[in-house]
Amino acid sequence: MASLANKVQEAAARNSELLRILLETDHAAPDLENQNAYIADLDKQLSSLEKRIATLGHERFKEHNDHEKYRDSVLKRFAYRVSGKTEKFAAKAEKEERDYFDALQKEHQAKAERDSLTQMRSEAQTARNDLEARLGRHTQAQQELDSLYDSLFQGPTPEFPEEDSSERNAADASRAYHDSRLRTEAETQVVSSLAQAQQRLNAAATATEEALDYSRMDMSGGGSLTDMMERNALSQAETQVSQMMSLVSQAQRMSPHVQALPPVRIAQDSLMSDVFFDNIFTDMDFHDKIKGSKDELQRCGGALRAQLANAQARHHACEQETSAKSQALKDARLELQRARERIFERISGGEVGTVPQGQTSADDPPPPYQ
Repeated sequence: MASLANKVQEAAARNSELLRILLETDHAAPDLENQNAYIADLDKQLSSLEKRIATLGHERFKEHNDHEKYRDSVLKRFAYRVSGKTEKFAAKAEKEERDYFDALQKEHQAKAERDSLTQMRSEAQTARNDLEARLGRHTQAQQELDSLYDSLFQGPTPEFPEEDSSERNAADASRAYHDSRLRTEAETQVVSSLAQAQQRLNAAATATEEALDYSRMDMSGGGSLTDMMERNALSQAETQVSQMMSLVSQAQRMSPHVQALPPVRIAQDSLMSDVFFDNIFTDMDFHDKIKGSKDELQRCGGALRAQLANAQARHHACEQETSAKSQALKDARLELQRARERIFERISGGEVGTVPQGQTSADDPPPPYQ
């Protein structure tokens, strides 16, 4: 028994160090599990987006060719001029140009969304690399600790039932912490996605306000340059809204508590109207449509703020629960350590051969007279 006591004393410092490493890296496994799911979702979105961009690129190329062919067609222009339908030719050319710019805008929005997702994927990969390193430390420490305990506690220890009971409690506490950490990390991702969605909505609102300013100038005779700036601001707003909805969908996949947002339709003008039907009445009508987009953004913003507040509350509750589970795990492991330390003390004190409570040996004195 003296040799076992010596082994216990020699292993005490390393045992404490390994327990400290485990405590510091307990979060690595559930965090990495959530991070892998998050990256897989981003990869799925990027794959779908790449296919969409390729399709939009073909459509844009086709519309560009159609537009140039019609615009540069001398024979068609001559035929329309001879027949007295010059305005019809111009309207047709304008439609081809509008179709091309619509296709170009859709491709631009898809690429902007891809760039945003690619940046998010890069940041997520960096976080995953760190978690993988932490999990490696955790796994190595756990293996070394298991090896250390196996070398000291070979086989079952029925003579020390308190040690077996402490082991079961520690295992239960570890599972409870792992489950709680999974929920916390999921809500962390939800809060992050909804916060980014809030930024996109704010940007869309800013762009819509700019469009309203240009629309007011247009009603005052701003001209084609004002029309172009107005369309550009609305295009930016539409891109931001698209990215916002994508982020909210991502949050919904991470948590069933996240609800869909009200729809937002960004007003889009017509190049044909600007050229052939541009007057104070059409300008006022389109100004009202932009105001309608602003109202829809405000309604959506209220819903998004509520979703974000709810997610933050859930995240806070999960963090408190995880903190409690972490403390419970720490206490369970500490109790297991103490149980083993008590066994070590009994071993070093020569109490291993004591008879279990309730039994007597032939060498024991008789119990006192009652």
